[in-house]
Amino acid sequence: MITTSTSTLRRVAWLRRNRCGALLAALFLFILADPAFARATISVAFLLLGVVAIVALALFPFRAWLFAIWSALLLLMVAAETLVAMRTGIRWFAPLGFATTATFTAIVIVELLRYVMDSRPITADKVFAAVSAYVLLAVMFATLFSLLQVNQPHAFHVHSVNEPDGKLGWSALMYFSFTVLTSTGFGEITPTTHQARSLIVVEQVLGVMYVAFLIARLANLYQERRRD
Repeated sequence: MITTSTSTLRRVAWLRRNRCGALLAALFLFILADPAFARATISVAFLLLGVVAIVALALFPFRAWLFAIWSALLLLMVAAETLVAMRTGIRWFAPLGFATTATFTAIVIVELLRYVMDSRPITADKVFAAVSAYVLLAVMFATLFSLLQVNQPHAFHVHSVNEPDGKLGWSALMYFSFTVLTSTGFGEITPTTHQARSLIVVEQVLGVMYVAFLIARLANLYQERRRD
């Protein structure tokens, strides 16, 4: 009994030390699983709750903004319920769901960057945190694109080969967000309104700034350690 308890505690301790690696793995799993479960209401709920659990574990050690963390988790719970309600046909919940999800994602990004940019030595977990923040930045803008599409149904035009019905779902908008953030721009999805173009410009600038700022910060920390 004692051996089992000790083994469990060691696993929990290891997971806490590598919490951002677990977060990144959960995000990739969510991205890969989303197309397969896009039409299943119960499955979507389980996926969202799974991400809640991983993110809670990832953010638990950050005690400086404890109120912000619990507020973020509450926002995601509301977003999960809202998105499930949307899948059942209650469409007027859509703006609330996307807004709360975007707000939650922004809070998590800020917390991850605070962790990455502190003065302590760079670890593998911090690198995973930086990558997780980058992935979440694309997810946040995918949510904002979804919110914009609710208010402007024709904000984006997609090639008929890719989407025969001309409608962009969450998976398509998330894919589009990653192409914008990484400046890939395959071109099968294009903005058709000024608001959509403005959001894309902001995401492109943030994507370039993120990489440049992160490299500069890590180089600065490396130089400080060499002086010491």
